[in-house]
Amino acid sequence: MNRIKTSEKNKSVVFSLTKNKFDFKDDRTIAQIAIAYSLQLNKRFELNDYANSDNKGKEYPESILGEIDRHSNNCIYIAVFNQHYNRKLNSDELAKLLKLHLDYGLEILNRDLLQNTKGKNAHIDYLLSIINNGVSLLNDTVSPISTDNKITRQLKAFSKVIEIELGKNSKNQESISIRINDENNFDSQHFAVAGMNGSGKTQLIKDILYQISQQTQHELKFIFFDYKGEGKSDSLKDFLEKTKCEFIDVQEAPLKFNPLTAISLVNERERELNIKSFRDNLAAVDRKLGTKQKNNLQIAIQRRFDNTLKEGRHPSIVEVYNELIEFYEESKYKEDSLTAILKDIADIVFDDDYDSKFSLTDKSLYINLPATLPEVARKVSVFLMLNYLFNYFIDSNDVKPSEERIKPIRYIIVIDEAHVFLKEKNMAGVLEKLLRMIRSKGVIIMMLSQGIEEYKQRDFDFSSQIKIPIMLNVQNKNKKIVKSFIGTPRSDKPLEDALKKLESGKGIINFGEPKLIDINMFWKRSH
Repeated sequence: MNRIKTSEKNKSVVFSLTKNKFDFKDDRTIAQIAIAYSLQLNKRFELNDYANSDNKGKEYPESILGEIDRHSNNCIYIAVFNQHYNRKLNSDELAKLLKLHLDYGLEILNRDLLQNTKGKNAHIDYLLSIINNGVSLLNDTVSPISTDNKITRQLKAFSKVIEIELGKNSKNQESISIRINDENNFDSQHFAVAGMNGSGKTQLIKDILYQISQQTQHELKFIFFDYKGEGKSDSLKDFLEKTKCEFIDVQEAPLKFNPLTAISLVNERERELNIKSFRDNLAAVDRKLGTKQKNNLQIAIQRRFDNTLKEGRHPSIVEVYNELIEFYEESKYKEDSLTAILKDIADIVFDDDYDSKFSLTDKSLYINLPATLPEVARKVSVFLMLNYLFNYFIDSNDVKPSEERIKPIRYIIVIDEAHVFLKEKNMAGVLEKLLRMIRSKGVIIMMLSQGIEEYKQRDFDFSSQIKIPIMLNVQNKNKKIVKSFIGTPRSDKPLEDALKKLESGKGIINFGEPKLIDINMFWKRSH
């Protein structure tokens, strides 16, 4: 029988949660809760994640979840993991994934109990909220293993190779091009561009989007979240015309889009899971939202759906806000940060008179979010649109690379000022799930940040999911951090030379070996 060990740091966590917090008689109880909670949070691991974990902590038998009879067709726990990973796991895979989910669940439980459970019996309320939410046996939109289940969306994808020029080699001015969807070169198509203000990162991304748009005859659509909100339609005119992209300024007019349309109308179980996903995405933005407020939001959304289902439609954000206020009045609760957030996005971001036919994916969109908007409203609006896109694409067939390993691509999501989200644990968790799970659907995430250090967070190294990193001029040029971002070179000399000459308009890439390049900037194409 396989033995499962927690990480060394989680050895003390097991003892603390078992004895000090909950006074459980058996330390297997907290392990079972941790694994279940990890699944409930829709956490997924790659098997190679196991190699990066340590096994120096508390030891459990593989029967940590109860006695598992591998010859039984009714083994609920094996079924849960098989469905969660959408394939039949062998014994070794199951043991490794059990360990990874155990560690993750323990870390989240410990963190949340330390941060969000002030007051008498708060830890019990927290535990009950987990139990009440239940364990999601399936991702809210991923099809189960059974071949009898039909995938809801069969989406088209651009299947030819996409080759873009990043710029010129600074030494010899040779063109530096990459085939972004050639899996012989990149097993993930996600981009990360880091650079200070004025380094040229936004112009580089615009140039990349322009090239992709031209090569695909505008077939491949993108959405650009301009979190700085500095874009104006006049200054963007050339880019918008050449990429056939629509400019939307949220401050000038609310979006004719309803993020609640990501929630199923026809499948009750799926709807329940979608509502929880929506709730968690909104709550990820503001750490002030506790368990009670999350439950209040879930109740308000469900109540509105109970009414609008009779009309065969989704409720609007305004309707959910009004329902929440009514629920607070009935319960004699005071208005709080939750009602304030919903009021802001209901009043400013999402139009109550939404267009039911409006889709984020039908055309390329540039979403301008000016800094004059409330900070939380900007964050929430981005996350709710990301939630919609995640549900839309995750509920589709996986893309299949060709015999030449050219991966079909469906869509591109550009997140400007990504450091705003990466620094916040809850929001970073949402981005982690997005990066991990959506790449098999042919969706590329491009993140722009001011520095490179933001990509390696305590809980997750985002660089591990990004195979196309481009470092422009950044403030922190610490060689260890640089290597973590762009990858460790065979020799330090080329990297050291490139770092010495790095300035605005230049960048460092590490495909083969580090190179200093003069980056492409879109504004030059209009001159």
